[in-house]
Amino acid sequence: MSDDLLAIEYVYDFQIDGLMVLRRSDISEVRRTATDEFQERLLKKEGIRPGPQMPVVLELDGWGALIRQLSAHCSLMILERELGPAPEFAIGRPVRITAAQVEFQTFSGIGKWAPKNDRLKFSQLTCLQVNTRYLGFYQRYFERLGA
Repeated sequence: MSDDLLAIEYVYDFQIDGLMVLRRSDISEVRRTATDEFQERLLKKEGIRPGPQMPVVLELDGWGALIRQLSAHCSLMILERELGPAPEFAIGRPVRITAAQVEFQTFSGIGKWAPKNDRLKFSQLTCLQVNTRYLGFYQRYFERLGA
């Protein structure tokens, strides 16, 4: 955790499903329910435990440094801009990182690379995900294609 970003191991359908980084200013509430406590005990009994997602300490000082660091270890990532008039869910890989934004090569749900890269401003990013099962399927697909 830093002043601006929070990294968590995301659990979905009783499985660790990658690393999620959130902008702290977007978090409005944190609560732990009886269901959460029960499911945590269930996960532990099944032998499903959190583990390190990355082999190094995460660079959480800002989106640019984090994206640069993660792209060295993860070929694909999800970047989200959840707020504003045009929410965006971009899946792909960073091509160029500047002080204010990332140029991002994206692909569609049918595995086609977009002809033009997206430019996502760091000031608008709300979430980043890597090492998810969703990305794993696409990564294997692109590896088979040699893309």
